[in-house]
Amino acid sequence: MKRALIASIIGLAASAASTFGQAQYFFDTYLAATSAPAGVVTWSSNASLAPAGRAGSAVTVADGFVADLLWHDLGNGLTGDLGLAIPTSTQGGDAGYISDSVPVSFDPTWTGSALTLTVEVWKGASFANATASGSLSWTEAAQTAGAGYEAFQNMPQVPIIVSEASVVPEPTTLALAGLGAAGLLMFRKRQ
Repeated sequence: MKRALIASIIGLAASAASTFGQAQYFFDTYLAATSAPAGVVTWSSNASLAPAGRAGSAVTVADGFVADLLWHDLGNGLTGDLGLAIPTSTQGGDAGYISDSVPVSFDPTWTGSALTLTVEVWKGASFANATASGSLSWTEAAQTAGAGYEAFQNMPQVPIIVSEASVVPEPTTLALAGLGAAGLLMFRKRQ
C-alpha cells in the first residue's frame, strides 16, 4: 500500500514538472504587434498577384484566409506544426490580424531556448494546395516558459504578404503535350 502511494505521488510530481516545461502562448498578432504593420496580413502590392482593386490592402474576414503556427526549438532541434487553422479577424477596427483566444503549446521539452517561429497564412484546403498564400518567419531569443504574448515580441515590423497562386504547368505536362501533338502530326502525314 505504501509503495503504491509513494509511486502515485512521484508520478504526479513528474507530470506536474513536465507541465511547467511547456511554453504556452496566445497566437495573437494584434496584441503582440508593437506597431503596425507587424502581423497584418495584406495582399501583395503587385496588382497581378491580388484581386482587382485590392493590391496592398489588408485581407478581410470575407477573404477566407486562415493561419497556422510552426516552431523550431533551436536548443534541441525539434520542430512542430501546431496544426491550427485560425481565421484572420478584425481587431480594433483593423482588418488582417490573427487572433486565437486559446493558448497554444510548443514542444513539451522546451527549456526556454531560442525559437524560430513561422506564421503560414493561406486560402484554400491547405497551405500546400492554397489558391493564395504567404508566410513570415522570425527568431525569438531565449525566454521563460509561461503564458503570454512574449513569443511574438520580435515579429518583424512588416506585413505578412499573401499572393494569389498562378497555375504554372509542370515541364513534364508540356513535354507530354508536345509529344502528343508530334504523334498526331506524324499519324496525319501517313494517311
